[in-house]
Amino acid sequence: MRTSRRPSSLLALCAISVLAACGGATTSPSSQVTLHGEGGGSDEQGDSDDARGRYSAALAEFRDGNCLSAEPKFAAVRTEFRFSRFAALAELRIADCKFEQKQYAEALAGYREFIRFRPSHVEVVYARFRIAESYYAQIPSDWFLVPPSWERDQGATRDALSQLRRFILDFPEDSRVAEARRMEQRCLALLAEHELYAAEFYRSRRAYRATIGRVQTLLATYHGSGVEPRALLLLGRTFLDTHEPERARQAFEELVASFPDSEQAASARAELADL
Repeated sequence: MRTSRRPSSLLALCAISVLAACGGATTSPSSQVTLHGEGGGSDEQGDSDDARGRYSAALAEFRDGNCLSAEPKFAAVRTEFRFSRFAALAELRIADCKFEQKQYAEALAGYREFIRFRPSHVEVVYARFRIAESYYAQIPSDWFLVPPSWERDQGATRDALSQLRRFILDFPEDSRVAEARRMEQRCLALLAEHELYAAEFYRSRRAYRATIGRVQTLLATYHGSGVEPRALLLLGRTFLDTHEPERARQAFEELVASFPDSEQAASARAELADL
């Protein structure tokens, strides 16, 4: 017998939102940031003991979480020792300070400027990853508040997903790829949950064509999000609402075939038995 109970994405949305808030906002705290160029002798690329000492002093404060003091010192290194390799490192550290202070627009500008003017620098890869992190850190962390707003702007999540995918594609051997993939999965899940919540909202108001459109967008765009079983079940039931049993059958059969061990597969089999 077909049940009228709809699967709710609210609890899943809460869980994923908490996960993103706890696991994603600042994945590379200042105490863990390390750049390749910090090693080496003091006579390279116009370096001096003074440049090294000034940079090291600023770096120590940065790693202690004191960006308010460290940032102007990095700026001084960049200005006074512009032919030293520490000038380039100081540029990145200034952007890192902006990131740590949640000034993400300024951090993004700093990382992009570094890439633009130092395209062959070894730390371009690092700057690319931090760009993705800067977008990721701006993903709203209060989605679990009731009621969640399905109209909330998802721009930061989409930007983060785009940058993470580009990073993984361009630097597949980098040690940060594993973390990038975890962040990518969270973005996919959040965006898919957003679409599913919107689809259920429309169905609750009998706007069935809007429901179908949102679910189809979800399935086409966010493959691998983990939301697909619930989306397919909702799609099949919405086709039943619109008196399209063959399309409903296709949705239920796809659910059973693709996700046979999911909780929703059992419901899909019951729906198929009633058709």
